[in-house]
Amino acid sequence: MRRITAVLTGAVALSAAFTSQAVAAPAVIDAPNARAAAEVGYRGELLRQKNVVDSFQVAEGLYCVIVNPNAGINLPSALILGNAGGHATNVHTIGQPTTSCNGRRDAITVVTLKDNLPKSDSFTIAVL
Repeated sequence: MRRITAVLTGAVALSAAFTSQAVAAPAVIDAPNARAAAEVGYRGELLRQKNVVDSFQVAEGLYCVIVNPNAGINLPSALILGNAGGHATNVHTIGQPTTSCNGRRDAITVVTLKDNLPKSDSFTIAVL
């Protein structure tokens, strides 16, 4: 009986090691004058948001930020402002569909640069 208990205890510990951890939903940004906003980590993770449903990194310094389609924002005609985190010197935002974001009309393409070369970094964006 002790042997069965030891095996079961080991199995429970092993299954706990492989159980995926729940990922917390991104916090809400207090941005009353923005139609959408996001704070994104250097790996592409969505940290805080307003009317943004997802973000991900495509390549070094290249990201996609997905705006909630129910927000009714026409991204190609919207003013989109970006601000770099600590390492990049420039942030460029593109509201038009791009191949980098699979031609999605609800995606903002974001490029973070340092010395005019792609450099992964955290950033914030606001859609006015």
